[in-house]
Amino acid sequence: MDANMSFAQALNEAKQVIVQQSNRIKTDADKVRQQQQTIVDQCSIITDHEMKNKEQAAELARTSELIEQLETNLAQLTVAREQAEAVIDRQGQRLGGLQDQVANLEQKVAEQSDQIDKLTGERDSFKSAAPSKDDEAALAAMAALLSTKKSPASTKESSKGALRFDNGPRAEAA
Repeated sequence: MDANMSFAQALNEAKQVIVQQSNRIKTDADKVRQQQQTIVDQCSIITDHEMKNKEQAAELARTSELIEQLETNLAQLTVAREQAEAVIDRQGQRLGGLQDQVANLEQKVAEQSDQIDKLTGERDSFKSAAPSKDDEAALAAMAALLSTKKSPASTKESSKGALRFDNGPRAEAA
């Protein structure tokens, strides 16, 4: 019986080893399934990251193109600004010259206005000193009276002590 027992014992022990190994295999199989699921999940994550990287690369390319366009626009605007500043500078110089001309013209106008005022005053003083129309008419009437013919004897005597009026051309005031 000892031999049977030892055979039964050996079978029990073998059975226990088989059960233990079966449990280990099941545990290892679960671990492998978990690792497979982890690998599948990580593959999915990697695929998502790759897609995001592609999207970001495309966005980066668009942004790079936009930056290049903006740099080109900036260069063009800088040139345009410099040209505008040059035009403004030239116009400023021209404006300064025109302002100087205006100041000179204003000075000339003031001088001419003073001269006109002076000449107007002189004209008015000459006009008041000149004989009026009534004075001229009275002088003409006197000259006509004095020039009436008298007898020749009295003309010789009167011409010695008489005043003589000249009916020649006269200067008239303005």
